[in-house]
Amino acid sequence: MDLDLSDYKLLCALRDESRLSLRELGAVAKLSAPAVANRLKRLEQLGIIKGYTVVLSDSAFSLRVQALFFSKIAVSKREEFVKYMTDCLCVSALLKIASDYAYMSSASFDSLASLNSFHEYLEQNFGETKVQIVLKTEFIHRAPMGLKKLEEKFEK
Repeated sequence: MDLDLSDYKLLCALRDESRLSLRELGAVAKLSAPAVANRLKRLEQLGIIKGYTVVLSDSAFSLRVQALFFSKIAVSKREEFVKYMTDCLCVSALLKIASDYAYMSSASFDSLASLNSFHEYLEQNFGETKVQIVLKTEFIHRAPMGLKKLEEKFEK
């Protein structure tokens, strides 16, 4: 995949705000709106842009407590665990990790009592689970990219 600096600028702008207009994206990448539309179509066809999404606010649903769960799951229960976590509306992410724990998940709750009930359910039905309460979210839902290094690369 040959991406140039304009492609990366578009991707970074979309990463931070996916509702920007073609004109606004063009201003970021110094391209016309039709040129932006063509690039976005190409990036979609290449599978670099997989979709455009909405990020919902936990506070809109009175979910004031966010926590990370690290779960040790027996191989025989992994499929059931993944299904349960997929179906659970409070869970926003589930990652298979290389650790003493098999999975890390992120979930939000309306109270510590709800968090505790969820934690107890996981332990009783799937195995040992460690909880870490999130104190502050600095940023989230962000694809990793190194634009500064890319700018240096393309300036040479």
